[in-house]
Amino acid sequence: MSQKTDREILGYSRWLVLIVAFLAMALISPYQYTWSSISPFLSDRFGWTLSRVEAIYTLYMIFQAGASVPAGVLRDRYGPRLLTMIAGVVAAVGLYALTASSPNIISVAFGVFGGFAVGVIYSNAVNTANKWFPDKRGVTAGLIAGAFSWGSIPFIFWIRGSATAITYPQIIGEIALIAGPIIVVAGYFLKDPPKGWAPLGWIPTKKRVKRPCEHQFTLKETVRTWQLWVLFVSFCLVSGAGLMTVSKIVRYAEGIGFTAVVATAAAGGLCFTNGLGRPVMGWVSDRLGRENTMILSFVLAGILTIGIHAFGVINSPTGFLVCTLGALFFWGPLYALFPAVCGHYYGEDYAASNYGVLYTAKLVGGLYGGYLSALIIMRYGFGTSFIIGAIMQIVAGLIIIIPKYRPPVWKSSAQS
Repeated sequence: MSQKTDREILGYSRWLVLIVAFLAMALISPYQYTWSSISPFLSDRFGWTLSRVEAIYTLYMIFQAGASVPAGVLRDRYGPRLLTMIAGVVAAVGLYALTASSPNIISVAFGVFGGFAVGVIYSNAVNTANKWFPDKRGVTAGLIAGAFSWGSIPFIFWIRGSATAITYPQIIGEIALIAGPIIVVAGYFLKDPPKGWAPLGWIPTKKRVKRPCEHQFTLKETVRTWQLWVLFVSFCLVSGAGLMTVSKIVRYAEGIGFTAVVATAAAGGLCFTNGLGRPVMGWVSDRLGRENTMILSFVLAGILTIGIHAFGVINSPTGFLVCTLGALFFWGPLYALFPAVCGHYYGEDYAASNYGVLYTAKLVGGLYGGYLSALIIMRYGFGTSFIIGAIMQIVAGLIIIIPKYRPPVWKSSAQS
């Protein structure tokens, strides 16, 4: 194990790596968290149905999540710097494509190439926690993942406060021109420690956060453990439910008859609480254990999602907002808790590629969060889709009980 400090390896503190990872993550957030504010303009501009608009969102989800495996493998082999810098340019071009007058250009440039680039940046940013902060795995993963929500807040208010069907392309273009150069500069400062590195003098002693075994699982070894696939199913269920809320909440609020102020508060507020829940519950997981925190967080998200529908039915904007913000507070930590538990189970050396496989569960979840939930809403209404989402989140939490009591432990001839 390397005995060099972070400053000896980098020439600067590992906390600077955390800061630039945070910045890069924040500036790709408009892809996902401004979508419920952008999509109505696309509908009006091209005369698209809800399912047609959400098909583009689903396309983005597929390529964003699908990028995680190649990005993880390349990052573990070559490091994150050049990958992030190139992806920053492509992501900015993809976002700028929303200003195009051609639906096909938007679908390909934003959904496919932009989505893939966002996935590369996301993977490189969030895995910084496993690489540089094994001593603070939960809270640092939460801070970086939180940027994916927080970064969109000023853009949401910018779009909803100023954009019209005529002016929104200019605003989107300006956002793209801000994001691209900053991501490229941030990427320059991303660098990984040597394999086996740990903070000098750090020894994990707390039972709840001490790894089940000290073996560093390769990607091939990781995919052979059944625990990974339990985590995968949980990720599919909880991500799909929350992505539905993120992408549909503005339309739901407006469809119920709530004012534009309530819809804007839901869109902007959920980004704040969604982001806040990630470092908060990540910090909790550093103390209570990864699995305990996941069970608690996902079940509460499901219960509060039922509340979103219930308060919508009785036309209570206050109850609706409280449940929306609360549900997203407990849903958002999935993006901190899953990389943390992946590093906890399988180690740091191959964390990017291992979490890359797990993160592809968002691809499946995105199908429900985008296109499938839109079809359900069009046929059966918002209520049915939100109740299904609530059940998905509760089940996602409860199945974590299984690996909690039987975590993967390395054996010389086979994995547990």
